[in-house]
Amino acid sequence: MKKLLLLCAAAMLSLGTISAQGWAWGPKVGATLATVNGIPDAKLLPGVSAGLFFESVACSWFVIESDLLFSMQGFKVDGNESDASVRLNYISMPILGKYYLIDGLNLQMGASFDYLVHTGAKVNDAEVDMDGQFNKFNIQLLAGLAYDFDFGMVLEGRYRYGLTPLSPETEDVYSGMLQISVGWRF
Repeated sequence: MKKLLLLCAAAMLSLGTISAQGWAWGPKVGATLATVNGIPDAKLLPGVSAGLFFESVACSWFVIESDLLFSMQGFKVDGNESDASVRLNYISMPILGKYYLIDGLNLQMGASFDYLVHTGAKVNDAEVDMDGQFNKFNIQLLAGLAYDFDFGMVLEGRYRYGLTPLSPETEDVYSGMLQISVGWRF
């Protein structure tokens, strides 16, 4: 029992030390506009993203941030004879650096590591099974601009461009997504 109490006390002291060194976290929710590069008729598909972010202050002008998000991606194709939409739902983990320009205004650059958890597709309003036709892992470069308010709110916009092909059969089709989010820092 004494060991358990000692372990709990040590953990609480460690958490206090970590938070004193500039750690922060918070929820984040936003909208996505996703498409693919490499399919000529591909259009934007709207979706949502939601999750948590964690950040560590490296110095007064640079912060390292990592997110854990559910992210809806995919694309639409409006053809002459048929319309199709492909929904790709990912668990995403962006890791990025935030370079502060003026006050709370920051430039973001990094990479996102995504794992495909669900695929849904419709062709002319009929469900189509496309499981196994897309790569389970996707790596995307990201760049963005954000503003961190003093009272805790965070507004950001990011563009993400895929580095891995979307499917094993296509070597020249990559994901692309605009993500606009609002979060709250604790």
